[in-house]
Amino acid sequence: MNENNEQKLTEEVSTPTSETPTINNSELSMEELITRIDELSENINPYSVSKEIEEIKSLFYSKLKTEQKEEKTQIADEIVDVVELPENTEVKKPLHPLEVKFKQSFGNYKKKKFEYRKKREEEEKKNLNTKQQIITDIDKLTQEDESIKKTFEHFRILQEQWKNTGHVPQTENNNLWQSYHHHVELFYDFIKLNNELRDLDFKRNLEEKTAIIEKAEALLAEKSLNTMHGSLQELHEHWKNVGPVEGEQREIIWEKFQEISRKLNKKRNDYFTKRKEIDADKLAKKDAICQKIIDLNKENSTSHSKWQSLTNQCNDLEKEWKGIGRLAKTDNKTAWNNLRTALNEFYNKKNAFYKEKKEEVKEALNAKIAIVEKAEALQNSTDWQGTGNTLIKLQEEWKNSSFAPAKKSNEIWKRFRTACDTFFNARKAHYKELDKEKEGAYTEKANLLKEVESFKASSDTKEDIKKLKEFSSKWKTLGHVPRNKMKINDQFFTLLNSKFEDLGLSKKALANEQYKNKISSLKGNNKAVESEQRFLRGKIDALIKDISQYENNISFFGHGKGTEPLKKQVEQQIEKAKKEIEELKSKLQMLK
Repeated sequence: MNENNEQKLTEEVSTPTSETPTINNSELSMEELITRIDELSENINPYSVSKEIEEIKSLFYSKLKTEQKEEKTQIADEIVDVVELPENTEVKKPLHPLEVKFKQSFGNYKKKKFEYRKKREEEEKKNLNTKQQIITDIDKLTQEDESIKKTFEHFRILQEQWKNTGHVPQTENNNLWQSYHHHVELFYDFIKLNNELRDLDFKRNLEEKTAIIEKAEALLAEKSLNTMHGSLQELHEHWKNVGPVEGEQREIIWEKFQEISRKLNKKRNDYFTKRKEIDADKLAKKDAICQKIIDLNKENSTSHSKWQSLTNQCNDLEKEWKGIGRLAKTDNKTAWNNLRTALNEFYNKKNAFYKEKKEEVKEALNAKIAIVEKAEALQNSTDWQGTGNTLIKLQEEWKNSSFAPAKKSNEIWKRFRTACDTFFNARKAHYKELDKEKEGAYTEKANLLKEVESFKASSDTKEDIKKLKEFSSKWKTLGHVPRNKMKINDQFFTLLNSKFEDLGLSKKALANEQYKNKISSLKGNNKAVESEQRFLRGKIDALIKDISQYENNISFFGHGKGTEPLKKQVEQQIEKAKKEIEELKSKLQMLK
């Protein structure tokens, strides 16, 4: 007999299987599921109901989550204004009373399961010691001086004791079984039984193994796969404990048993293959529904009504998913995990939407209130230019601020408009009054402009320059003119520069006087002064870079008559740039 093949087939037959529970747990309520766990916990072998216990656990939490989700959805559906969402929407709630009760029942089952496993491990360890001792006793039989008949009787007793000893740890089973058969073979070889006694023993073993085969064949008609599988396991265990048969029959009898075992395994495998195909189709359908739920998140949901519509669609898809039915344990767990993931993603996004909307509205209102408070703080200011610019910026901020419900923002807008109107009305009145005062200055400047126009150069240039400077000084003392008549300032300084040109001054002196006039025209215009300063500094920086480049170029010139003219030309450019820098610095000093 091929013992390795026998052991391999035994392990194959021992593969655990599952059978659909006689009770449809999916139709039970949460209270009934707890009661069902309590009933199953009373089973002698807790492991025989572990699959159903896990199924009940999955069903319980699914029903609990559905109930909690419906409560949350009902609350969300009653919300009309997103701003009024309760502050504690995301607060973690205490455990559901039924969940507390469920955890107690489930914990009781786990405790019994642990105690059963511990007891079984102790029994298997004890059985291992017993069987090891049997092997030792069989080995000792070959060393005794008793008669063959008496020795053989002792051997039969040990064989029976072996058969009646229970399971040993799985990790030790194969080696122990091989060791047992090895010592049995040694025993037969050692005692050299007479042919009659040996043949009698072989015949009895053949009859017993033939009966095992007949029982295996009868299992083909068994409808329950679990019963068939368990019985085949027991027959294989029985087979291992029956002694050898005549050499010529060993392979034949083993092949018969092996063949019927294959048929039984094929029947079982065909069932699970078919069931696997059905489950694969169901799983594909369930996963397709999960994908539809995930796709709901891809829609641009920016309103409460849109989320209500999506939630109804999600509920319909979840009902369709449950209507497909249960799967095998592994696939069922995968399917439930996929559904939970899809639903969690959907409801997390939904909750995030309401939370974000509430925060956005709150932030928008706070931002608008901050703008109003700034405006109210400035409404009585007399810094007409600076405050006016600030309020215009605040108006732009209000325009670009986020949307807030009208009933919340209208009151804030009225405050903001009142503050702005208060300032701008006061500024308008101020400038209107100021323009009246400036009309007098304009009249005086117009008269002075005519006086400059009538100025004629004399033979005394110094005296003429003094006179023109007096015109410039007097112009500065006359004050501001109305904004719509400010062109008169440019007319005056343009005219003044032309009068300086008529005096025939040197280019440097003329440029100096004209720049002074330019500075006078910039007085009071800070932006223009700053712009002129940036211009002058930019030219100075550019000239400094030019000088650095010229000096760097000189360092590459060699010594000789051919390079001297070029070197002299570069030095002249450096000197010219330095003078120009000094002039620009002088203008900067004038601006200060």
